[in-house]
Amino acid sequence: MASHTLSQLVGASLLLSLATVSCSNRADVAPIATLEQIMETTIEPVSDRVFEAAVWENGVQIGGPKTDDDWKLVQANAMMLAETCNLLLMPGRAKDDGGWRIRTQAMKEAALEAAKAADARNTDAILNAGTHIYQACLGCHLQYIPQMVAPPTKR
Repeated sequence: MASHTLSQLVGASLLLSLATVSCSNRADVAPIATLEQIMETTIEPVSDRVFEAAVWENGVQIGGPKTDDDWKLVQANAMMLAETCNLLLMPGRAKDDGGWRIRTQAMKEAALEAAKAADARNTDAILNAGTHIYQACLGCHLQYIPQMVAPPTKR
């Protein structure tokens, strides 16, 4: 019985130590780049690589991945887009706890959908995932920067 209690105390002590270290490390994590910088340097270029993997013109696919390395690059860009969503949700960067989180999660899920499609070498699924990425981005832009997507008003 005493060894069981001792192991529980050791286990609890270890958990407390890990939690303390984990929490103290989180204090070092703080936003560095602006949202605009993240958009310009990460989100736009990596999403473009995903979109370019599934382009049709007059019903004929143009461009797109051909080799295993091409597909790996599409998958890597999709994964980077999903990972970037974590940056958008950092404290001090998230616009709010409502729409911002919902729209960022939608983009993350769409990016993971694209990564899975790239892994399967499925261009149709890439197109569908790209549509979902676009919808997530547009929804966010409409909510948080409507002047960017709204037509100019007549005076």
